[in-house]
Amino acid sequence: MLKGLLRAASWLPAAAALGSAAGLAAALWMGAPVWGVAALAGVTAAAFYIWGYSARGWPALVHLPRRAYGASWDAVASSDRAAAVGVSGRGTEEELRASAEGPVRNLRELAQVCGEDRVLEIGCGVGRIGRELAPLCREWTGADVSANMLGFARERLRGLGNVKLVHLEEVSLAPFEDASFDLVYSTNMFLHIDEMDRWRYVEEGLRVLRPGGRMMVETVGMESDEGFAMFLGDAVRFRELERPPYMPRFSTAAELTAYFTRAGFGSVKSEYRGAWVIATGVKV
Repeated sequence: MLKGLLRAASWLPAAAALGSAAGLAAALWMGAPVWGVAALAGVTAAAFYIWGYSARGWPALVHLPRRAYGASWDAVASSDRAAAVGVSGRGTEEELRASAEGPVRNLRELAQVCGEDRVLEIGCGVGRIGRELAPLCREWTGADVSANMLGFARERLRGLGNVKLVHLEEVSLAPFEDASFDLVYSTNMFLHIDEMDRWRYVEEGLRVLRPGGRMMVETVGMESDEGFAMFLGDAVRFRELERPPYMPRFSTAAELTAYFTRAGFGSVKSEYRGAWVIATGVKV
């Protein structure tokens, strides 16, 4: 029912997102209570999230199993705009670059990326983060299971001399040697893979890091008001529908901390920044 309504009224997600944003701005300007501002922020986050999905056409892909990651994201990335919306909810190059500002800031502050680092991104998509991070490090490598995403990344990153792109054939970092990177990170990708595969990438991240190397994972957390609002938005939308394979599954700080600690990382920390839960660790 909801799916049919949104298809018939394609303007609705945009109107809801912009309307809720205006309401949040008004609440902040009028000095509304903290609980009211938090509630409006959650509604706004959910509205923009749903708008992003509706903008890319909501591919069903229900014939694909959850772990058909490459096939799912190849289907989502049917054009450069669809690929951009798929990874960020935004379609223009200017919006795509603006959406990378928060993750890059987190990498600089929490993972201390620096000019001598060899960096690996797991699930690089169209190079949303890599486009901004490559100038800040010695070498940036983007790895992804989607050949289509990597094709668009190649076009976006053309001209950057310290960039490499690698197609992953399976849930592992098998193309990379032990102790070959200073920083491994993933942002907005753990949402779309199962828990056992999240664990596998953390294990593999430790393997490919040099001693003293850092790993950072950023994903939407269930424990934040904003993250739970996103979860509720999907719970309403998909109540009577088959879940598509790319549908987000949100994490918790305890989950990410367990992966990092059990894998053998030291100095493990998890913290929330808005909807995002971010885990970091150091290879000892």
